[in-house]
Amino acid sequence: MNIFRPDNLRITAFLTLSGILLGIGFAPLHLGVLAYIGFLPLLVVLERTSGVMQTLRRLYWTFFVFQGVSNWWVSSWQREADPYLMAAGIALWLGHPLFFAVPMFGYTFLHKRLGRASALAMLPFLWAAFEWLHGLGEASYPWQALGYTQAFYTPLIQIADITGVWGLSWCIVAVNALLAACFFTFRGLPVAIDSLAVRLTKTLYLCRLQVVSVLGLLLCMLGYGVWQVRNFQHEALLQSHKSVSVGIIQPNINPWGKWQGSAQEQVALHLHLVDSLRLHLPKGVSRLDFTLWSETAIPYRILIMQNFPYLDGLRAWTDSTGIGILSGLPTDRIYRTRAEAPITASVIPRMFDTLYAESFNSAMMLAPRTDITHSDPFMPYPPAIAVHRKMKLTPFAERVPYAEKISFAVKALTWGVGISGWGLGREQKPLPLKRESDTAQIGAVICIESIYPAFVADYARKGATLLVVITNDGWFNHTPGPEQHYMIAAMRAVESKRYLARCGNTGVSGFLTPLGTSLQRTEIDTQTALAQALPLLTGETLYVRFGDWLPIASCLLVALALGASFVKRRSVEE
Repeated sequence: MNIFRPDNLRITAFLTLSGILLGIGFAPLHLGVLAYIGFLPLLVVLERTSGVMQTLRRLYWTFFVFQGVSNWWVSSWQREADPYLMAAGIALWLGHPLFFAVPMFGYTFLHKRLGRASALAMLPFLWAAFEWLHGLGEASYPWQALGYTQAFYTPLIQIADITGVWGLSWCIVAVNALLAACFFTFRGLPVAIDSLAVRLTKTLYLCRLQVVSVLGLLLCMLGYGVWQVRNFQHEALLQSHKSVSVGIIQPNINPWGKWQGSAQEQVALHLHLVDSLRLHLPKGVSRLDFTLWSETAIPYRILIMQNFPYLDGLRAWTDSTGIGILSGLPTDRIYRTRAEAPITASVIPRMFDTLYAESFNSAMMLAPRTDITHSDPFMPYPPAIAVHRKMKLTPFAERVPYAEKISFAVKALTWGVGISGWGLGREQKPLPLKRESDTAQIGAVICIESIYPAFVADYARKGATLLVVITNDGWFNHTPGPEQHYMIAAMRAVESKRYLARCGNTGVSGFLTPLGTSLQRTEIDTQTALAQALPLLTGETLYVRFGDWLPIASCLLVALALGASFVKRRSVEE
């Protein structure tokens, strides 16, 4: 198909318009309302589309535009950007649209088998099921769930504590399906007989069930959100719950030169910023319980034996100040034989034998008065220090998906900036912050882990009373990336109804309430430190308790619809 032929210009314009409307609502723009009509031009075009290849071409173009509008920044496009990162972003732009075409193929299939009305009714379930399935596995990338386009609409997003972000996506597509049903009904009415007002009235009457259902759902969502907002009182929660005072340290270190710079100087910079913050604590914060440092803020393996002198120095600081440190850092797991070690492990030659080390992108809680023993040289880290090893890794940038199964391609696909080829963490549990009177349980989330709703909700289910996100978004400075990542964290706070502290190497860092609103936040390219007292909350939302019930139910409904379509075709053929 030549999309530039005169008879295809209008079709191309419609497809382009859909891609723009769906993609432009993501942060930093406050245009999420446009997503509610984003599918309409595409659905109109699909009515006059036939054949698998023509359908694929038109869907690909729509979501190619959508990918470009919402996610173009993944290549970084900065002067210092690594060629691998730029190539990976371009590959994502070219390949990712095919994934978004899958649920729309399901729509066209059901349209053909069961009719337009049934296909439109199933479209929200198709999309919710797709977004959830798209977030499973090592090669997943659920960054562009449509629900995130609503992140700035505080009352609307409160429904996420029941359905997760998937419920917002479901509602967006449901409104699109309703409007499409009304449009097709209106277009099918006779033009010559009735006036425009009469046709509109007939359309609303014929689509009354859909209109009442969707409008009722939206009103319930809005009412629930308004109730949540009106009943939320930050100061009252500080009075009625135990709290923890957190300091966020944003050093603003150039990520491209981070691994070539002095590691000790970077740690010293963080300590200097903490000391400055201690001298200028804001009102309501008398002292700091712990400071939050960004992803790989400690850019060397401080938890191995030869670096214990540096660790002891850092521990002396925490003991003398009474302030804990939750920081990102690399850690290792040691294997004695090649057979035990995974494909991503590196070789450590020694005088009489060889060891193998698997590196992890990690976070540690270094609490004051921690007792560390050095008795076992094969311990992956001192046992008294709680460590979380990143379990959701950025595909290709941090780990080749399913590396064990495609070991032949691991070296060719490993990124050369920093420490790539990370191992995959296997255990998720909150990091404890022991205090004189109690122990606060901190759910530590590293970078892209924050885009996985169920993963973050698991922390609340396992007893975390506060969430933190540490990241390094400096690769994408002055693009929409850092702001989008920050608003994704806001959605995680809503789903779990937990306070959330987010620390980036550079902006956007800040403190988020359980409503997804900011108490404080930083800007990009600023070296700064913030402090805030945050209540420790313990309740379980319906989303935390029941998890991804909506997309799972959607998968079942889609399976039933597909089964019904085959049964219907068989009965017709007979």
